Parts: sequence; C-alpha cells; structure tokens
Amino acid sequence: MRRAVAESESRELPALRDIQLPRGSGGGAEALASDGISLWIASQFQNTVTRVRASDGKTLETVSVGSQPVAVLADPSGIWVANLGDDTVAQLDPSDGSMLGTFPVGHGPGGLVSGGNNIWVLNRNDSTVTKLARDGTTLATFRVGTRPTGAAWDGVNLWVANNMSDTVTKLDGATGAPVGTFPAGKGPFGAAFDGANVWVTNFFDGTVSKLRGSDGATLAVFPVGDGAAGITFDGVSIWVTSNGVNRVTRLRPTDGAVLATYATGAGPFGVTSDGAAVWVANFASASVSTSR
Repeated sequence: MRRAVAESESRELPALRDIQLPRGSGGGAEALASDGISLWIASQFQNTVTRVRASDGKTLETVSVGSQPVAVLADPSGIWVANLGDDTVAQLDPSDGSMLGTFPVGHGPGGLVSGGNNIWVLNRNDSTVTKLARDGTTLATFRVGTRPTGAAWDGVNLWVANNMSDTVTKLDGATGAPVGTFPAGKGPFGAAFDGANVWVTNFFDGTVSKLRGSDGATLAVFPVGDGAAGITFDGVSIWVTSNGVNRVTRLRPTDGAVLATYATGAGPFGVTSDGAAVWVANFASASVSTSR
C-alpha cells in the first residue's frame, strides 16, 4: 500500500502545529489514540508506543511493545496495541505505560475498536475479526472481507472496512453474525460513526463514503484527497487524513461540505480527537500534528 509523501497540494494550506517525536521513538508513526489526558502514538518501525501529554505536547515516555505496532486504542481497561508483525495485542497501563499483558490473536492484527464491553481486533492477513474480553480472553473469531483495516462501533454493531474487497461488513455486536456486506470505494481503509451514519475512507480513490447506519445504503461519496486513510468524528465534524497529499480535511456530517483543510506532517495516517483538539500521526516525518 502506497505511503506517498507528495506535498504539492498542501503547501498553500494553513498548517497544524507539528510536534516532532523523540529520535528513536517516532519512525513510522501510524496510529494514535487519546485517553483524555495523553496521546498514545504507535510507531511501526520502532516497535514502540510513545505517550505525549496533550496539554503541552511533552513526551512522557516511550515503551516497547510487540513487532510492528500499527493500531492503538484507549479503553477503560487500558491502552491496547495491535502488533502486526507477531500476531498479538498488548495491553498497557495508562498511568505509566507498563505492560499488563500480551495476547495472541489472528494473523496480522492491524485495527482495534472498543464496543459492547469488548475489544475487537481486525486481522489483516487472515481476513478475520477477533472478539476479546477486556481481560484479553478470546471470545470468538469472525470471518469478514479481505484485509480488514478499520472499523467503527455504532453502539450495537461493528462496521468493518475491507481494504482489498472494496466492501464494508456489518457484524452483529452480540453474536458476531454478519448483518450485511455493502459496497464502498476503492480500498476502504478507516471507518467512523457519527451517531446516525457510517463514514468510510477509500484509500485508492481519495474519497470518503457516507453509509446510512440503518441499512448500509450509500448516501454520498465525497472527494478528500489522495490516500484517504484515517478518520474520526469529534462530536461535531468528520476529520479525514489524506496520506498522499499531507493534509487533513474537516467535513460537515450533514452534507459532506468541506469546512477546512490543513497541512500536516509527511504521510499522515491516524487521526483522533481528545475533545479539545484534533491530532494526526505522520508516518513519514515521525511526528504528530495538532490543532491545539
């Protein structure tokens, strides 16, 4: 999958503030999550997670996890990290980053979602989703489309973006049974729920699809820029990173109108909100960008 660093379309944009991660901790910064106080950034090439204080951007600690961490989740049970290279997830103590446990999952875990008092793990290499209890116990594994990379919880169901199937699978959150499979754009990558609808980024055609939460029907497709990857809903707006043009776009959920576009660091992937600001993980520049 291309991780382009083209900058020509983002040079004239207003820029978010960029925070460089410490040397040796930020290589391949791909995903991040907020616990309300700190940001936790997974760096694939360093096999680490770095904790950054949201109020001032200070690095608090960098901890070693498994091989190739590519997803991170802040949950009441701890900070969860998906280790793509060794088929495990790690659970960290949010107070100091100490390791609480490491648990086997499917092949190539690359996405994490919290929902229904469980942790859901997307296994890219065997096209499954593993459902974990919050103590790390495996409860079940479910088949989805090819190469699941992102997902969203709507309060009842799990919506999974299948990157190589160009589809989205809806699973019943209680049983894991498939409720439906719906078309998306080219290379669906991330997903977010806005309270009524599901938004899916399409990496290969630079768009985001808006699906109706009740039945999965496509309501609209909006262009956002090459390499549409990370997505989050901050309670007001949808934010989407465009990896190929180094920017993040803010959309209005009601009609998909572009409210603002900002330059980021190089190769942005993950995006999250801490309630006060938006944060972006920049894969190619080993940094995070923030609106704070």
